[in-house]
Amino acid sequence: MIYTHTIGRIGKDCQVIAGTHGTFMAVDIAVDDYSKGQNITTWVRVRSSRENHVRLAEYLTKGRLILVEGTISTSQWTDRQGESHVQISINADSIAFVNAGKKEEQDANPKQAAKKGAKAKKNTPTPPADAPAPDGKDLPF
Repeated sequence: MIYTHTIGRIGKDCQVIAGTHGTFMAVDIAVDDYSKGQNITTWVRVRSSRENHVRLAEYLTKGRLILVEGTISTSQWTDRQGESHVQISINADSIAFVNAGKKEEQDANPKQAAKKGAKAKKNTPTPPADAPAPDGKDLPF
């Protein structure tokens, strides 16, 4: 058994499926890996039959960034062209939302952008008057 912690972005809204063995939720996430100058995306299916995850399904919408903890399993499937693929799945023990912070959007109106720039300058702390001027020579490295 392999236990993992994975962060990914939801590809499409979560589905709640009622089956013969109970109700469970399923969602696909895109996990990005930047390696050797290339960005590689791996799609991972997340499933859980835990009651709190099923109730959470309405908030698991496309584009949200989530952290999933659980056990990994793999299965093989063949597409219509006869190519073999591997499906990676996680049976989730824990699902949490990840706050990626606010994105600063480009303003179409330059006057608003200037106002925001003025506010940023206004909120920048000024060093005390008796503070020495920064000198790159006394860096310890």
